[in-house]
Amino acid sequence: LKFTEQYAAMHWRCIALLVATLQAAHGQQPLTIELKRYDSEFRRKIRHAGSIVHQLLHVSEFYGEIGVGTPPQMFRVVFDTGSGNLVIPTVKCQSKACIEHKRFDSSVSSTAVQVAYDDDTPVEEGDDRDTTTISYGSGKLTGEYVRDAVCMDPSNGGGCTEIDFLGVKEETTFPFIHLPFDGIFGLGLSGLSVGNNFNFLARLKGLPQVFTAFVADPKVDEATALSFGAVRHEWMASPVQWAPIQRDWHDVQGYWMVGMTKAVVHGTTPVALAVCDDATSIPRCKVAVDTGSSLLMGPREGIELICSTLAVANDCSNFDALPSLEFEIVSDDSGGTISLVLEKELYVERNDNGCAVRLHPLDVPASVPPMWVFGHVVLQKYATVYDAEHRRIGFALAKHKAGDSSVIPFAATSCSDDDAGMKANNLPGCVELASESLCSQFEPVEGDSVNDLADFVSGKE
Repeated sequence: LKFTEQYAAMHWRCIALLVATLQAAHGQQPLTIELKRYDSEFRRKIRHAGSIVHQLLHVSEFYGEIGVGTPPQMFRVVFDTGSGNLVIPTVKCQSKACIEHKRFDSSVSSTAVQVAYDDDTPVEEGDDRDTTTISYGSGKLTGEYVRDAVCMDPSNGGGCTEIDFLGVKEETTFPFIHLPFDGIFGLGLSGLSVGNNFNFLARLKGLPQVFTAFVADPKVDEATALSFGAVRHEWMASPVQWAPIQRDWHDVQGYWMVGMTKAVVHGTTPVALAVCDDATSIPRCKVAVDTGSSLLMGPREGIELICSTLAVANDCSNFDALPSLEFEIVSDDSGGTISLVLEKELYVERNDNGCAVRLHPLDVPASVPPMWVFGHVVLQKYATVYDAEHRRIGFALAKHKAGDSSVIPFAATSCSDDDAGMKANNLPGCVELASESLCSQFEPVEGDSVNDLADFVSGKE
C-alpha cells in the first residue's frame, strides 16, 4: 500500500510538471490574482430544541482589482462563480452608495461603446436602450449596457478581453454603501450572463477557459487566490477528481453545477440521508459551486434533516463529539462518486456567542428547481478547478499552511452608538442604519475600530 501511494504521488507530480512545461512552451502562463477578505455578521433565528434561538454567523467575500477601459480605470470586485456578468457603478449613478465607490467614466475611455440591447447593438443618437435591474438581498441596482476592455492584470496587460457589462446608474444605499468593493465580477457560465458577449470566460483570449480557486484558512498566513489558464496542482494536497456538468446545466442555467447523490453523517454508526431522493436509480441533487457564497445552502427540508441529525448544541457542549459530514458528488454516468468530507471545524462556527451550523436553508420560488450551494464552507477544504471547455469541475484537498484550524477566532460583539465617529469617517450614521432596519445585520463598530473600519473601506488596510 505504501509503495502504491508513493508511486501515485510521484506520477501525479510528473503530470503536473509536464503540464507546466507545455504551458510555458506555448506561452500560456497562468494569471494569478490574490484576493482580500471582507467579513460581516449574519444574524438568524432558528428553532432549536423546541425554542427559537438567535444565532450569529460570520460570512465572507473575497475581492480583487481589475482594470476597465483605456486607459484602465481600477475597480475592486468580488469574483463570483454564482453570477455571470460584470457589474460596476458609473458616473451616471449619483446615489450615496455610488459616490462612496469608484465609478466608471466612459467619456475618458477611448475603447468604450454604449450598448443598446443584449445583442451588442451600439446606441445610436436618439435611440432607446434596455436597462436591467438586479436585487441583492435587501438592496437593488439598475444599470445600462456598456462594452469595453476588461483586464485582470492591467499593469502587465494580462487576462484582457472586450466584454459587455452592466454599468450601474441607480442603486440603493444599503447594503452597498458599507462594502469595501465596488462591484461584482461574474465567473459563471454563459447561461448566467445577459448574453454571450457579457460572459468573461467565453470572451477571454490567450488563455485556456479554465481557472483554479483556493480559499485560504483564515487562521494561517496565506492568501485566497484565483489562477486563470491552469490547474494549480501546487495548491493541492491530493490529485484532482473531476465531476461533470450536464449540458443543460451548462448552457441554459449557467451555474457551475454538479450532481449529488446523498449526504452521510459519520457518527458512531454512519447515517445516510436521502436528501436527493427523486425515485430514480441514481438520485441526483443539483449543486452549484459558488465562490461568492460563504455558507453551505440547500432546500429547507434537506438542510433541516442534516441539522437535526448532526444535533449541534447551541452552547457547544457536544462540540468535541460532533461527527464528520460527507457529501457524495457524481463523477460519471455509471454511478461513480467523489466524497467531500467536512469536519466539525468547517461546518460549525464556534465563538463566544455559542455554536452555529454553517448550513442555511435556500428558499427559491416554486418556478425554480431546488438546488444546493457549496460556498466557502466546502471551498476552504477543497481547492476547485472550473473547466468550461470540458464542462467539468475538479476537486482536490487544498494544501494549507500548518496552523491551528480548530476554532474560527470570532469573539462576541457588543455595540455602543458612535454616530459622530461613524460620520466623521464617511460611514453611515446610527440613525441612517436604524432607518434601514440594518442595525442587527452588520458587525458593531466600537472605539478605535471606527478608524480601522474606515481604513479598510478606503483600502489602507
